[in-house]
Amino acid sequence: MTPAWRVLSVDHRDPVAPFEDVVRLIDLAGSATAAAYGRSDVVEALHEHQPSSVALSSGVLVGVAVARVCGPDAHLLVLALHPEWRNQGIGSALLKALDQEIVHHGGRRLLAVMHPGQVGEAALANQGFAREPALDLYVRAVSMVPEELAILERYGGFVPGPALWEAMKGFSSTRDLIERRVLAPLARQELAQTVGLVPPSTVLLFGPPGTGKTSFARAIASRLSWAFVELHPSLLGSGMDGAVAIRQALAELAAVDRLVCFIDEADEIVSDRIERPENQAIVNELLKSMPVFKSRPERLMIMATNSVAAIDAAMLRPGRFDLIIPIGAPDEAGRAELAADILPASDPGEVAARTAGFTPADFALVAQRSAQLAFDRAVAGGDPKVDGNDVLTAVTSTKPSVSHEATERFEMEARQFARL
Repeated sequence: MTPAWRVLSVDHRDPVAPFEDVVRLIDLAGSATAAAYGRSDVVEALHEHQPSSVALSSGVLVGVAVARVCGPDAHLLVLALHPEWRNQGIGSALLKALDQEIVHHGGRRLLAVMHPGQVGEAALANQGFAREPALDLYVRAVSMVPEELAILERYGGFVPGPALWEAMKGFSSTRDLIERRVLAPLARQELAQTVGLVPPSTVLLFGPPGTGKTSFARAIASRLSWAFVELHPSLLGSGMDGAVAIRQALAELAAVDRLVCFIDEADEIVSDRIERPENQAIVNELLKSMPVFKSRPERLMIMATNSVAAIDAAMLRPGRFDLIIPIGAPDEAGRAELAADILPASDPGEVAARTAGFTPADFALVAQRSAQLAFDRAVAGGDPKVDGNDVLTAVTSTKPSVSHEATERFEMEARQFARL
């Protein structure tokens, strides 16, 4: 009988499965995943065109195998099977196709590490793998040593979960820009170096309130699987005390590898020193500290501000921030995406046309107001289902967070200050 699935070696020039689908399958597979490596290792290998194979059923990804070739040896990074497609020979077929790709990459031996009884063990046996006895696998439960964890906890830091990047709905163009200019160079540093591209280490995000700057900072850390620490201006203080606090914080955080350090409301601490002379000590301290921070690999400092024009001019000169990225309210296509995701009863195109200046928080408010209308109707004995009229009524009663004037001011600042 012809199987209901097919296995393909991945042609990275014309990928049959987007990286996001691979990551989703790994998450879905759960215990049906054989891997001693993290998701970031798999994504990096895919970006580097390392050997991989996929199993598809009616165009849907149901299995994936990825390896990394190091000289004559290849290491199996992941063998993931959809829970509903186990015990059908897919694992063996994936490994067989992966073998062919490994040979093309110059590999002669495939090594795999997994727990006894784990899904994929039978596939390895079927493909002629020999088990090496008396080998011990040493694993550290977190990606940081205790000293790094202590520093991270002292500053309220954490490692964000894996889903934050995908949750950034309504900002497709901004997401694409950050993916290309920030994430890809940091995730593929060896490739960047071969073409002379220096991955960014300092980024300034600016735009009206509520447009997702803080969420983007956390999502970047999530996408990279790096730790995230926010140094809030209210906790740093002002004047000389603030300068000392910044110096101490950055000195301690320098011991944490793979870190996103985020400073929100940057205009509160690095505004123009002529307009706010009390900030001079902090500005001077950051001007000295940023080159030191930039000299260390696998660290990213992100600052965010609602008013880039208020930032001290010395902070905006080339050499301070590698990138200055404008983040405005979602455009019409982004608003249609938000409507389809948050307001399923609506006509996304119609909602998008009526919601200029709306942020994701505004769409969440519309969803609640729509639900309230349906609830009130149900209490009176009517239909409890939210409909398109409920949504449009809620839209009409909701004021956009980003006014027309704020949008014009943002667009002017984007033309003047953006560095992409």
